[in-house]
Amino acid sequence: MARTLEWHAANGDVIHFCESPPYMLETFYPGVPSGAAETARGVRTDGQATYHVSAEPLTPSATGAVIAEGGSYGETQTKLDALRMRLQAALNPKHFGTLIYNGYAGSFKLRCRPITGAQFDRRFGNTHKIDVEWISDDPYWTAKNPMTLSVGLIRKLWRFPWHIKPTAFGSILNRGIISNPTNIDIYPVITISDTESSKITVGNASIGEAVTVAHSIERGEKLVLDMAEPSAKLIGIGGEETDVTHWTTVDSAFPWRIVPGGNDVYSAVDNPELSPIIMITWYLPEGGL
Repeated sequence: MARTLEWHAANGDVIHFCESPPYMLETFYPGVPSGAAETARGVRTDGQATYHVSAEPLTPSATGAVIAEGGSYGETQTKLDALRMRLQAALNPKHFGTLIYNGYAGSFKLRCRPITGAQFDRRFGNTHKIDVEWISDDPYWTAKNPMTLSVGLIRKLWRFPWHIKPTAFGSILNRGIISNPTNIDIYPVITISDTESSKITVGNASIGEAVTVAHSIERGEKLVLDMAEPSAKLIGIGGEETDVTHWTTVDSAFPWRIVPGGNDVYSAVDNPELSPIIMITWYLPEGGL
């Protein structure tokens, strides 16, 4: 598998750095997670040390070249200028985007932003050397593709002679096991589909933490619980988003996490017949502090 680098910019553009024009990738440095700790002792205390710990942000960088192909000298220079303008517009230091690296070990992504935009070095013919550096708030890369688990999923539907529509009858899978092979806590995203149930609980029995939503969800709507922020957003039929964090109960462990090892996750509702389909999504981290 050839090395490629994708920059998904905030303006919707996607820049592909690869082994062929127009944007060629020469070297790539993913950045190394690091941190610092300082010890401080107060005067006339019990002698206990106080540690001030700080994590350094990841700063991946890449070098390569912008190459314009075909046509006369004037045409290639015009193409080269257009390619430069497109790259500068995508690498806006004020906006975050997603950097995806595809290599021999797999595909990984990182939310970050350019530090200063593209730095153009020497220009010769139809080629212009570039140097790009990003900075991220996250301490590690994650897998590009998400892992998912559905709980509350109806396993059997029966059609009785006296019913027009199939009726939920039999087993409902309201538990599942999530394996975290890393040594890092993972904060998932939970999506709950429409349900008339007025009390929905999703939790991790392995650590005794759960979040409860005390509100029904209309048909066609989705409730998204982001454990990393944490936040609760209701997505309407037209795609509009509404902050509904206040729907969570005061006794909720919000957020809860997926700890290293096995995690017994579950869902519960006040009326099992109204059990919604709940999708749990998470990304495996690659390295970390």
